[in-house]
Amino acid sequence: MLLRVRSITYLATRINGYELVDPHGQDLPPFSAGAHISVRFAKEIVRDFSLWNDPAERTRYCIAVLREGWASSRLHEKIRVGALVAGSAPRNNFPLAVAAERYLLIAGGIGITPIMAMIAELRRRRAEFQVHYCTRSPDETAFLDDLAVLAALGRIQFHHDGGDPARGLDIIATLRECRPGTHLYCCGPTGMMAAATSASAHWPAGTVHFEFFAGPNAVAPMVPE
Repeated sequence: MLLRVRSITYLATRINGYELVDPHGQDLPPFSAGAHISVRFAKEIVRDFSLWNDPAERTRYCIAVLREGWASSRLHEKIRVGALVAGSAPRNNFPLAVAAERYLLIAGGIGITPIMAMIAELRRRRAEFQVHYCTRSPDETAFLDDLAVLAALGRIQFHHDGGDPARGLDIIATLRECRPGTHLYCCGPTGMMAAATSASAHWPAGTVHFEFFAGPNAVAPMVPE
């Protein structure tokens, strides 16, 4: 489907948010928390992006792009408000478990994007959840102001390591105890994901969920010339 870039917002250092809508103002296909879409920004650039807005919304898809490498740099430089891009229907390899009693969410850097949609859904359910959000610094923390209220309520903890993982979240200690009924969701850099995989090895089968974006992509349609 074709999508129009309705707005571009600054989310944090090197991170832009892109609001995508139907060019004719129609509702978009529904999505669930943890879902992502494939987006073709140019003939040679097809990427998967998690949807970070509230899944209850039907008129827009919101994605975030970290400027890191050639493809994302080109996107930051070339894509403007009003541009048409092509996207796939939402797909979800990272869905929230309905039967969980509580949720432990760990995000690293741009990995906060699917977690944001999960937070919106879990708040609507009035579910019990705790978030650990790991970044280098406050300036590199997307949605910092949006999450301030949850931080004040003790539902989210920020971990700024200054580039030294040893100064950040102690993943081993955080995952040592597994309360019955708890499900773990983790999305972030490779090193953090590896550490979380190892630290949660003793958790019951089916209670640990990761978003790696490692599977085959559905190819998005070409934007007409």
